[in-house]
Amino acid sequence: MEWIDAATASERLGVKPATLYAYVSRGVLRRRRGDDGRRSLFSAEEVERLARRGRPRSQPPELVIESAVTALGVDRPYYRGIDALRLARTTPFEQVADWLWTADPATLGPPTEAAR
Repeated sequence: MEWIDAATASERLGVKPATLYAYVSRGVLRRRRGDDGRRSLFSAEEVERLARRGRPRSQPPELVIESAVTALGVDRPYYRGIDALRLARTTPFEQVADWLWTADPATLGPPTEAAR
């Protein structure tokens, strides 16, 4: 495997050395130390592949929070698997809050006339 120094890798990618090291910290490129222990070397093949593919685009991180209480659907939230908008239209706030707190389906009870 051919290894190239940081200056050559930066030039081939058209980026500053600081950007090259940012690629290393984000896992886009791998780096190894030169025999002198001071120089950084990069796989020429990996650099070439990145140069052909183009600069890595930053993507917003996907936030995942596991919850048994709330699920965010495409168009609305769900509380314990029930459409939150439907709950708001058919069930008094206090009753929903009690049900969310206790997870006891009996506390949800039938919808009241006032909440419809």
